Amino acid sequence: MSSEFEVESLRPLVAAAEAGGTLNAEVDQALAALEQELNRLAGELQVEYVGPAVGMADMQAEHVYRLVIRQHEIDVTRHEWSLWVCDALDNCDFRATWPVTGAARLRRKQVVAVVPELVAGYRDAVAAAGKADTPAGQRLAQIASVFS
Repeated sequence: MSSEFEVESLRPLVAAAEAGGTLNAEVDQALAALEQELNRLAGELQVEYVGPAVGMADMQAEHVYRLVIRQHEIDVTRHEWSLWVCDALDNCDFRATWPVTGAARLRRKQVVAVVPELVAGYRDAVAAAGKADTPAGQRLAQIASVFS
């Protein structure tokens, strides 16, 4: 398990999610740390999860983008298990669009607001795949406990 990532470092992200997605440097740092850790765990677990919608609510387009953990085709030479904001329209097959930390400010606020749902849903998908008792599955459960 990663010795650099501390679960307690997510506390600013928990508070921001509870506040509806507020952003500041501390929240951005916690989101980046979470993204890196989830990407590492995704590579170990290799469990696909289609998470919450993060399309623009003010345009009534929440359904257009979703947070997705799976093996993404980043480009023709690079495929990796990771978390991305993906195009969720029917003809797009959850195409990786932005890394979570690369999303613009308004969308990143939406991402922060749904992080608890993302982590809990991924934990449940990992359990359904029979991988909850692996070291990576246990680490994910530890992360999810911070948000509950």
